[in-house]
Amino acid sequence: MTTKLGTLLCAAGLLAAPSALAGELIPPAATRFTEDAKETPDFQRHVLPLLGKLGCNGRACHGSFQGAGGFRLSLFGYDFKADHEALTKGEKPRVDPEEPEASKLLRKPTLKMPHKGGERIKVDTWEYRLILRWLEGGAKPTKGDVHFKSLEVTPTEMVFKKPGEKTPIRVLAHWSDGSVEDVTCLSRFRSNDESIARVDGEGVVECVNKGDTHIVAFYDNGVAPIAAMLPVSEYVGANYPDVPARTRIDQLIVAKLKKLGITPSEVCTDAEFLRRVSLDLTGTLPTPEEVEKFLKDKSPDKRKKKIDELLERPGYAAWWTTKLCDVTGQALNQLLEQSALYNRAMFKAWYDWIYTRVAANTPYDRIVEGIVVAKGRDPGQSYEDYARQLGALARGEGAEAFSKRDTMPFYWMRRNVQKPEEKSLNFAYAFLGVRLQCAECHKHPFDQWTQQDFQQFAAFFTPVQYGMTPDGQKVQREFNEKHGLNDKKLNQKERDEKLKAALDAKETVPVREVFVAKPKNGRTPVKGKNAKSPLAGRVITPKVLGGEEVVANYEDSREPLMEWMRSETNPYFAKAFVNRVWANYFNVGIVDPPDDMNLANAPSNEALLDDLASGFVKSGYDIKWLHREICNSDAYQRSWRTNPTNDLDTRNFSHAVVRRLPAEVVYDALVQCTANAEEVARIVSEPVGRAIGNLAPEGKGRRGQDQFALRIFGKPERATSCDCERMSDPTLVQSLYLRNDNEIRNLLDRKEAWVPTLALATGMRLDAPPPPKGDRPNRPGKGANAKPEAPPPTIAEQITQLDSRIRRVKTRGADKEKAQLPALEKQLGGLKQRQADQVKAVKALGGARKVEPASLVREAYLRTISRPPTKDELDIAIKYIEESRSPLSGLRDVLWALINTKEFITNH
Repeated sequence: MTTKLGTLLCAAGLLAAPSALAGELIPPAATRFTEDAKETPDFQRHVLPLLGKLGCNGRACHGSFQGAGGFRLSLFGYDFKADHEALTKGEKPRVDPEEPEASKLLRKPTLKMPHKGGERIKVDTWEYRLILRWLEGGAKPTKGDVHFKSLEVTPTEMVFKKPGEKTPIRVLAHWSDGSVEDVTCLSRFRSNDESIARVDGEGVVECVNKGDTHIVAFYDNGVAPIAAMLPVSEYVGANYPDVPARTRIDQLIVAKLKKLGITPSEVCTDAEFLRRVSLDLTGTLPTPEEVEKFLKDKSPDKRKKKIDELLERPGYAAWWTTKLCDVTGQALNQLLEQSALYNRAMFKAWYDWIYTRVAANTPYDRIVEGIVVAKGRDPGQSYEDYARQLGALARGEGAEAFSKRDTMPFYWMRRNVQKPEEKSLNFAYAFLGVRLQCAECHKHPFDQWTQQDFQQFAAFFTPVQYGMTPDGQKVQREFNEKHGLNDKKLNQKERDEKLKAALDAKETVPVREVFVAKPKNGRTPVKGKNAKSPLAGRVITPKVLGGEEVVANYEDSREPLMEWMRSETNPYFAKAFVNRVWANYFNVGIVDPPDDMNLANAPSNEALLDDLASGFVKSGYDIKWLHREICNSDAYQRSWRTNPTNDLDTRNFSHAVVRRLPAEVVYDALVQCTANAEEVARIVSEPVGRAIGNLAPEGKGRRGQDQFALRIFGKPERATSCDCERMSDPTLVQSLYLRNDNEIRNLLDRKEAWVPTLALATGMRLDAPPPPKGDRPNRPGKGANAKPEAPPPTIAEQITQLDSRIRRVKTRGADKEKAQLPALEKQLGGLKQRQADQVKAVKALGGARKVEPASLVREAYLRTISRPPTKDELDIAIKYIEESRSPLSGLRDVLWALINTKEFITNH
């Protein structure tokens, strides 16, 4: 049937609505609904999209939760049945099929009746006639046998030549019966960045400025983004310079830059690369010796070798375990066991379980599976054995054994994932990078998800429970009776004391557990927050997002969910992880924010995301493969120094972005750069007790200040499902902490600190100025002629003096003096130990050459900003040291000043 013939048949009244064979195009409604049109519009295809385009079912009008003017529609028109009833039923329906033009649906938007929403359409326009024809046709609901399939937009990409240029968008809707309709006039449009391009209600895009963004088209359940860009320079096409693209990542990025006329920055220096990749991969500064060695190495593949080396360090496993704990929500105050004794142990065991797998490079899908399908007990494990296993953890035992379990159930034991809705929201965020919050109550504004999609997805999690099983209840009753815990007068402290006593006695203390309560017929009714939704009272069949219903009976409803995520065609699982890892290296994700992958939030480089995700899956979800691919690319290794073409680029990866160090990395860097050589070696080789490791969460760190520092530098509490919890913005409190906080003083002056160790090892004074040459130090006097105070004796001098005193007391001391000998000998032993530490420190420092001002300044720079000082920087620092009260006091100030530079606090 030709389009012309179809139109003639409609005009003759032989067809209720135009139809087309597969591949034939139905013309737009704007051209079909003329004055003599006889076609009856469809409620879903035409009426509801038009109401959406006019704003009637938007948030500010009848689509709000309370509606407007006593009339409410579903937000964005997703519930066809409810919207039809709202229009046609009730005491004062909005439609009047007997007298169509008297219907409120026409009179209010044309202002023939008062309307707070103002005029929305004019009489005799195609919009007016479309609604009128639907009313004249009986105001019938939509047919249920044909459903929307997909949205097609042309062009798929717009490359403008100058500001002010305009390009129209064409939107085609594909339906399940094979018909295709031009729905441009019924679609809604928006620009993701109106400073680059804007779009009007008819879908005409106007270029505004240089750069790139996306225009998004909305129709029915379809969302389609269209790339729009204006090159920033004349370096496009044949004019584009020859830019090397060594890797697949570089090829895909340069292909996009070529369209935009952006030339990438040069590759960064060796010192910049080493610092950057060390911080990104291991959360740890390179040591001064490591920097010196790397700068001297002339091997062409030294960067590749360094990446491989860093991936084998404990710091890599520690830092990326912390990143996965962020995503999965490891938070002490969210764990729900009956006592803080258990919660602290579970918090640590959660970290250790992930750390064991990251260190072993366990495939990402298997790590996730161990979390997703976890239950309290291992297969074949009795309740008593499980309770004793957790009891051992609470006593500080059995941590290594627990980390070797196949699964880790604590993800499901948090207070913020107890309801099915909470579980589905958190799960989608953590493992799919999808925010489903909007779909919990209505159609998602920027994606395809409806409330029914949300409820069907949440049905996977309804059987997942955390509580007492029948065998656990029996053990609990016996335990409570034995220890008198049924006494309601007991407070929590008293209960904890009884529990601790039982744990110390290695009794079987009852605990709650994660288990799966299989619903009847594999289906579950709607409960909880959405019990009053249109789905209430119905059984819900689980359905994966954008996929099929799961009707087969599974022992655990999470198993088919894991199978779906692992499938090569899954559109979210691999991409979500790849995108998050990418954002860690580039400051922004390919999709940004990284945890908001929706159809309207299109990737800045779709080909790049697809290629990396595909490669990640083919690698067997090899996490180290992904790190190598990214870190070995020129895109990652580019300088932060920009050129005129890429100075304003924030989303196409043409240069490195100077990034604030994460909170844990900041604190560890402060500890490391101020530590002596022996302590630095320990820090680099052992993540235990570090902020990037499993640092005590209850505020009892090594110096009592670590938790305060981590908070002010933006460590997330992990209380919500959002990557935005981790803050990276600079604040005044951060600056005050680095400049004035006593914690910084403590770090600079602690026993393991670098400068005090230098003082011990060399005999140099930290604070007192050296006496003038040729003069003997005198006691302090008064007035202008007072001479400087004599420096305190060295340790060797103290040992000699104390040893002489002890010998004197032993030979001719009085009984009262001899009674003090044990204390004096203990003091002497302590001094000798400090002297031994000095010898060890001298060896660690590499000899006396380190006390030369130039060497000291160089090491201070290598310790903090991982590069040698420039000549000017060196001269200024040496001069300051020479003019200070003592050389080491000056060095201490130089180190403090470097800690307060932007180079130290950022990764660049």
